[in-house]
Amino acid sequence: MSGSEGPRLTITNGMRRILDYPKFRGPVRMLVLETQYFFDKSWRRAAEELGWQTAAVPSVMVGNLTREHVQNLFTTLGEFRPDFILTSNYAGMDTMGMFSRFFEDARIPYVSWFTDTPRMILYDRQIHCSYYSVAATWERAYTKHFEDLGFEHVLYLPLATDPAVFNGEPTTQTARDLAFVGTSMIEEAGEAWEKLEHLPQVAQAIRDALDQGHINKANFTQGIHALLDPSLLRDRDRSELRHIELCIIYEATRRERAALVKRLEPYGVEVRGDPGWQQVARCVGGTVSYFDSLAPHYRSTAINLNATSLQMKTGVNQRVFDCPAAGGFLITDAQDDLNELFEPGSEVVTYATLDELEDKVRYYLNHPQERTAITARARKRVLGQHTHRHRLQTLEAFLRERYQT
Repeated sequence: MSGSEGPRLTITNGMRRILDYPKFRGPVRMLVLETQYFFDKSWRRAAEELGWQTAAVPSVMVGNLTREHVQNLFTTLGEFRPDFILTSNYAGMDTMGMFSRFFEDARIPYVSWFTDTPRMILYDRQIHCSYYSVAATWERAYTKHFEDLGFEHVLYLPLATDPAVFNGEPTTQTARDLAFVGTSMIEEAGEAWEKLEHLPQVAQAIRDALDQGHINKANFTQGIHALLDPSLLRDRDRSELRHIELCIIYEATRRERAALVKRLEPYGVEVRGDPGWQQVARCVGGTVSYFDSLAPHYRSTAINLNATSLQMKTGVNQRVFDCPAAGGFLITDAQDDLNELFEPGSEVVTYATLDELEDKVRYYLNHPQERTAITARARKRVLGQHTHRHRLQTLEAFLRERYQT
């Protein structure tokens, strides 16, 4: 379990006495490393509903922890004595694996819930993983990648909603017919292309692969060496490889969202997001606050649109749970995991092509009662099975089986 190579933080005898406490023997004690990610507060709310005890310390998603961060973490570990630590996308961990080794030596499970491709976060680094490292992933297609990096414990944990934010009855009284909420990705894609200006052959290969349809959700999770000519990637450093992959994600997303919106312009689709949309659509509004305005926006829209990111082969995004929980009707692109999470046809409406999407938009605009019936069933499913409370219960069972002492 222990003794792996690399720098370690010394655990003194006094600290060992403090940290040697039983795990998962009473109400669960969860420590959250806060990174201003929107899940942080939802996790704590859900945990407290379950009767758990929670604490939080500030951390960072990128960059370095300050001395104050580290001191706060160690003080809280000793005083709060958590059963496990939870964070997003491997936040708070150093590239040398020193904190991972400390949690291993302290025998405290560290759970990172990944909601973005781990290749953009961990890439191919053989990071320090131990018996106490847990990778929870919203997309099961990355399981092998986690295992190849050394994670012994990998848990498929789909996204979920927070009923404190998204919870409303569906209605046929709506303010708009059709809407999409999200960034255009124009600025992100533009910046990504700029970072590849010194690699013109790679940039052209990306454009060609996208133009010819050679890059899709089915093969993206295999990595960029499966998408582009490996000879173009030879001798590229880790930073360049990361920028190449980011460019693919951003440009593919930009193209898909632009095509969706342009196709539905005749139906008056309203787009809310960044100013870049003004280059694409006619009916453009500003941003919609996730915590304050998004739920009523979903509920007051006859048809909400969804398009899943390239980085998800089978998984689903946040909108699939949030929208129906808020009382909004959703049409989403078909993803395999939907068949496990919802009752196909009864609780979720999907499309495989833009032709099919347009047909369903026309149909459901003219059938408001069907929209509300589907939304009501989807909402019942989400609130009954797909909240953060449910995900934490799944995580608790996984952790108790492995770490109860």
